[in-house]
Amino acid sequence: MKCRGDPAITAAAAIGVLCVASAVLLGLVDGATEGEEPTTQLLNGFTAAHAAGAPAPFQPVLYAPSGAFALGFLRVGAGSLDLAVVHLPSSFPVWRATPARLGDWSRPATFTFDGGLELTGYDGGVLWQTLGAVGDVVVLLNSSNLVVRRYEKTLPEWESFRHPSDTLVLGQNFTASSPPLVSANRRFALRLGKAYMALHMEFYGGQTAPAYWRHTALMAQPENATEPPVYGSLDARGFFGLYLEGGGQRVDVLSFDTFAQNLTAAFRRMTLDDDGNLRAYYWAGGSKAWASDYRAIAERCDLPTPCGAYGLCVPRKAECQCLDNSTSTAAPSCHAEETADLCAGNQLGLGFHVVRRKRVSVAYKEELPFETNRTAEECEAACAGNCSCWAAVHSGASGYCYLIDFPVETLVYEADDRKVGYFKVRKPPARPGVSLSPGVAAATAALSLVLVGLAAAGACIGYQIRERRKQGRAGMEQELVPVPYKDLKSMDSSNNSFGA
Repeated sequence: MKCRGDPAITAAAAIGVLCVASAVLLGLVDGATEGEEPTTQLLNGFTAAHAAGAPAPFQPVLYAPSGAFALGFLRVGAGSLDLAVVHLPSSFPVWRATPARLGDWSRPATFTFDGGLELTGYDGGVLWQTLGAVGDVVVLLNSSNLVVRRYEKTLPEWESFRHPSDTLVLGQNFTASSPPLVSANRRFALRLGKAYMALHMEFYGGQTAPAYWRHTALMAQPENATEPPVYGSLDARGFFGLYLEGGGQRVDVLSFDTFAQNLTAAFRRMTLDDDGNLRAYYWAGGSKAWASDYRAIAERCDLPTPCGAYGLCVPRKAECQCLDNSTSTAAPSCHAEETADLCAGNQLGLGFHVVRRKRVSVAYKEELPFETNRTAEECEAACAGNCSCWAAVHSGASGYCYLIDFPVETLVYEADDRKVGYFKVRKPPARPGVSLSPGVAAATAALSLVLVGLAAAGACIGYQIRERRKQGRAGMEQELVPVPYKDLKSMDSSNNSFGA
């Protein structure tokens, strides 16, 4: 076949054919990808790689058979990476691995299953892994439970339901031996005791965890040493039940707004939110957003930190003030959150200054240690000399003295002048160097002025001496002006004439 015609036209036609062919091939590839069955189990040797800087915030690798949930790489915040089980209709993570060190979304990461699950970062370091469990297959159940199983066993070797993050879902038991439910910002935790459930603030990495809300099972008998502890579970009928371990006897119910409304088809979750409140939500068919169904703490000012550290919350008003002045302020904080106790601060020489304020109270004073029959002065003195005490709040009507042995968070305004507070506020660290007392500093300044004056006088005298020396050298040079050799002879003859 001979090629005739304009070469440019021939080249353009060839390029067009290539473009059409490429489009057809791409269409076939996309169609094959869309037609593939979603992965519903992982076998030993499975590896999935995170695409560094992927534009989508979630990269699924494993699906539940119903298609409502998926396990995959989740972008957390602006650029961190975690492993999560996500409720796909709402994009809400119902479980997260929450490693101590999150991965970097902008860099590669790897998820593997080889007997156990493991998430590694770009540098090969292990971010998270399942410990003490060896399985053959991984599946994600329709309940959102991520399970590692052995073929010959019915019970799972490992399951995410036994390792909650910040959320409980239907069918998941929460026991006293379970890890605490921890908010996504890691500032609050839900724990179960033998006969109660309680919300805690987390300070110093969980080393100090004061409670700010507590609910005791109504029909439990904590004084009975033989009675088993309670566990909690969400019920599709719209409540959170507390039961005795072993027999399953229900001893209390936290009813939701939709209790007894026959919303059994809805998917329910209970989450410890970042403001420290424990809330329940449900997602019904056709929903576009989660519907709130329950909250443990009803009033905003009863939360632990609605106005941040050293804030003052005014009830029934959307208003925050600062303890050290009366100006309104917006959350998050009047002062920076503390990361170390005052005892450590004293060793570093940081110290603190004191703020006193009337008309203050604590929303969760029932959870605080207290002393009775104290005056306001005695209450303050009990805290002032104790480096582990951050504040003391005194109620003049009852004589109760509440001691706060953790960093000060939000207080509550009460229109009663007999309710007074004493608060320690850490001073900012001093600049490196030796500080001098006012007297020593003044003496040092005076001595410096004297030395400067002496130095100036010495410089002046030295200058005058140098000038005089210069003038002396100039006179000598004028007296020793050289003369011609013949003049020396005449001078010699004249000298001889004197001898004559």
